Amino acid sequence: MTKDEIVKALGLVGHFEGGYFKETFRADHRERLGTPRGPRATMTSIFYMLTSDSPIDVFHTKHSDGIQFFHLGAPLIYHLIHPDGRYEKVLLGPDIAAGHRLQLAVKGGTWKAAELESGTFGLVSEVVAPGWEMDDMILASRADLMALFPQHEPLLSRLSRA
Repeated sequence: MTKDEIVKALGLVGHFEGGYFKETFRADHRERLGTPRGPRATMTSIFYMLTSDSPIDVFHTKHSDGIQFFHLGAPLIYHLIHPDGRYEKVLLGPDIAAGHRLQLAVKGGTWKAAELESGTFGLVSEVVAPGWEMDDMILASRADLMALFPQHEPLLSRLSRA
């Protein structure tokens, strides 16, 4: 399938971080969890796709833990900056013999960005627990991220919002 066929078939829409997404599950059938930020669903899930016309997911973090699962297309490069400032690069893709990973767990509080380096699309799912809410999203400016992690200036300049 082409990128446009997948967007249409899955009902994906543009995402404010970059790429396309659609929420596919929210555990509304269970009692909500109490968190310091208020009640949350126990779990949520989305499809998320970076494409040649929207190849970057800018740096952001959230309070909840998330797991990305690779599905289709070209590999996605995930850039992680851990709370202690340690950088980690992970290639999520189909070729495990070449070192690609099929899934990636990211702890809440870890800054994450992703990019499609080549190809027309890369499709993943993300499961978040406790479930994702917009109030849990932290999308810092480039200046704020540079103040926290000046050692990662070239990466932050490329993969963050001004």
